[in-house]
Amino acid sequence: MNANQAKYPQLRFKGFTDPWEQRKLGEEAQLTMGQSPNSENYTKNPDDYILVQGNADMKNGRVVPRVWTTQITKKAEKSDLILSVRAPVGDIGKTDYDVVLGRGVAAIKGNEFIFQQLGKMKLTGYWTRYSTGSTFESINSNDIKDAKIMVPVEEEQQKIGSFFQQLDHLITLHQCKLTKLKELKQGYLQKMFPKNGSKFPQLRFAGFADAWEKRKVSDYLCESRIPGSNGLKAKKLTVKLWGKGVVPKNETYSGSIKTKYYVRSANQLIYGKLDFLHAAFGIVPQSLDGWESTIDSPAFDVNTSIGNAAFLLALFLRPNFYLREGIRANGSRKAKRIHEDTFLSMSISAPQRKEQDQIAMVLDKTELLIAATQHKVDLLKKLKQGYLQKMFC
Repeated sequence: MNANQAKYPQLRFKGFTDPWEQRKLGEEAQLTMGQSPNSENYTKNPDDYILVQGNADMKNGRVVPRVWTTQITKKAEKSDLILSVRAPVGDIGKTDYDVVLGRGVAAIKGNEFIFQQLGKMKLTGYWTRYSTGSTFESINSNDIKDAKIMVPVEEEQQKIGSFFQQLDHLITLHQCKLTKLKELKQGYLQKMFPKNGSKFPQLRFAGFADAWEKRKVSDYLCESRIPGSNGLKAKKLTVKLWGKGVVPKNETYSGSIKTKYYVRSANQLIYGKLDFLHAAFGIVPQSLDGWESTIDSPAFDVNTSIGNAAFLLALFLRPNFYLREGIRANGSRKAKRIHEDTFLSMSISAPQRKEQDQIAMVLDKTELLIAATQHKVDLLKKLKQGYLQKMFC
């Protein structure tokens, strides 16, 4: 692509045909580099000045107050753009407050077009070429002021800025919906299971009033050890932490190895021996039926006459289960394990099967809504990336 072609974006609003011009960012926007207050002046008092130190103080492109200070060094005003100048370099956000700037950020007074331009620069890795420092990457004021950007006439800037502002608003709405759905699920998990040794949950379905019974895990689960290929062409499964499911690992094994492999079936429960305290529990999905994994991640068939796999998974993923029972782990300090017999001997409290089914159904529907909303957020973000690539030079 020659220099002349680079002046025209691939996608434009109707009526705009003039070439874009190359400018320095410092010519288009005012820059203020941050300067950290003395640490003894940091507070947790919301009545003091909000301090923005870096990416940790921003979420979804907005400043989220986390630390405050009584000392004013450098300031940014409401609606200013906040650029991260230390690792991760180039993250960009906005502030809805007057804030004090730490040395990890800079404030830029720019319009919506500049904001989106900076977002594209982060997306394409523009700042990485200017990063310095062996331990913490950083950019300085000259790097920012001298950054080369392409700009159209003011009217086209406004059109582009308004378009992306609306798209960002749509993304934010779905992110808020996603957050509320996750909070709803957590609320269900808190209220639909008994607390502090009680036999009765706070929230129940109509028609269920019996006390939950204390049982052993072994009443519901039976270990599955159907021999596999003993490593020959086996596709290893793993269970992710914090209940994120059972997934295939990248490794496949084509040679003879000593580790024994076992066939895993859909709807079996799997847990990680070494990551019990990290909530490494999951259910084998239908798509992985017949795959193999080692005994390092034991799998269990569910006695479906009295147990619902989804209900049991939700129970195991409750902190008051895996944190309480995880103290029974044995082994060396760096390799403490929960073995199968220990897991099966653990005590749990559960209702009758019909109530388990109702609880599992509600949690499953909520999880499907979460997944669908997350998918929509991901699609919108991908759509925005495509527009950033095509609507900017």
